[in-house]
Formats: sequence, C-alpha cells, structure tokens
Amino acid sequence: MMSNINFVWLIILISQAAFSQTLLKGKVISEASNLDGIHVINLSNKKNTLTGNSGFFSILAKPSDTLMFSGVLVKGTQIVLRPSDFSENLFFMKLKPQVNQLDEVVIKNYSEINAVSLGIIPKGTKSYTPAQRRLRTASAPFASLNAGGMMGGSVGLDPLLNAISGRTAMLKKEVAVETRERLQERLSHMFEDVFFVEKLGIPAEYVKGFQIFTLDDEKLVKALKSKNTTLTAFLLGELAEKYKKMVFPEKN
Repeated sequence: MMSNINFVWLIILISQAAFSQTLLKGKVISEASNLDGIHVINLSNKKNTLTGNSGFFSILAKPSDTLMFSGVLVKGTQIVLRPSDFSENLFFMKLKPQVNQLDEVVIKNYSEINAVSLGIIPKGTKSYTPAQRRLRTASAPFASLNAGGMMGGSVGLDPLLNAISGRTAMLKKEVAVETRERLQERLSHMFEDVFFVEKLGIPAEYVKGFQIFTLDDEKLVKALKSKNTTLTAFLLGELAEKYKKMVFPEKN
C-alpha cells in the first residue's frame, strides 16, 4: 500500500517539474538590420523582456506558454512553446522583416506653436525625459581645462569612452523603449479594455499584446502622437483584423 502511495507522489512531482517555469534562452533571427530592442512577451505569465546584443534574450516560460515578438523592424509574431523548444541549449526564433511603405508624406511646419508660446515653460528652457537626459549626458562633448599653456577647448573623454563601451547605444535603446511605453500608456487612456474586447473582438488576455503589436504601425503611432482619437480608432479597427488573422488563423 505504501509503495503505491509513494509512486503516486512521484508521478505528481515529475508532472510539476515538467510544467514548472524555467529560463528559456533564445535568439531572434531575421533579415532586419537591427535585432536589438525587440519585445519578447510571455502572454501566459505576463513576463516580458527585450532582445539584447545580436538578438539574444532570456525569459521565464514553460511548454504551452504563448510568446509574442514585436519590434519596429520586424513583423509581430506569436508562437506556442513546445516541450522540444526547451530541449536545446538555445531556442531560435525566425522573424520576418517589417517593410513600411508610405503612400504620401506631407510635412507641415508648426514651429510657432510650442511649449514656450503656450506659456508652459519659460523662454530658453529645454526639457528632456529622464532617458533623454541620461543619453545627453553620455554623448554631449564638453570643454576641458587648458593644459600645458595651450589655449582652446577639447572634447571630453566621457562621450568617447561611452561610445567605445556601448553605453550610448544602450541609452538610445532606453529612449526608444521609454517612447513606446508612453505611447502604450496613451493608448490605454484613450480606450478602455472593453473597447478592444467588445468593439474590436480581441480576447481580454490578448489586449496588452495587441496594443504592443499596434505600436509597430507608423500611421497609428502618428495618430497617437497627435492625439487624434477618431483616426486612432479607425486604424485600430484595421490592425485588429490583421492581428486576429495572424494569431487565430483557424478562425478566419
């Protein structure tokens, strides 16, 4: 009798171990020119990360979890992880490059309308986001002290050292990520989750993934930045159909 009980407990422990989360190490492969900063989201456990140097990434996951890959230069893709994906030392994910072609580009100059003319900030003040300030500090040259009787300034060593170490590139990526986060937050404020579920037909558990997917569309990003709610809603409708065909092909 005891041997049967022990056997049952052994089966339970093995099952739990098989389906427990582990750190999935992977690499994105694509013809896109830059594989850094691609979003990797585990829609099942809500974990997310960004690809690093040459497209490498790591994320907590388990078999049957759904991963979503999204970036400016690659097409958004979702996959369901299989047990075999965890059997190798490195999981490879191939993504198609994103090709954006604009029908027409119209450039308008509204230089007379700015924060100073609106009275938001005093004249002569320049504002930066935290990530932009860090990037400016790391990359801007400064005048050094005169030495050895030689007059004139020289470029400081900080920007050169930062460029060599790759810190400037990292800070540029941080600015891009910060911008996407602000746009996603603005999208969430414009439209509640019920809009995505009832009007666009996006399942509730896929709403965040869909929002990230839409930020790869230049027209939508432009509409968001201009706070054009009507145009944003129209573009969301078009993108929702593309998203559902990609994620749920059997239902379309």
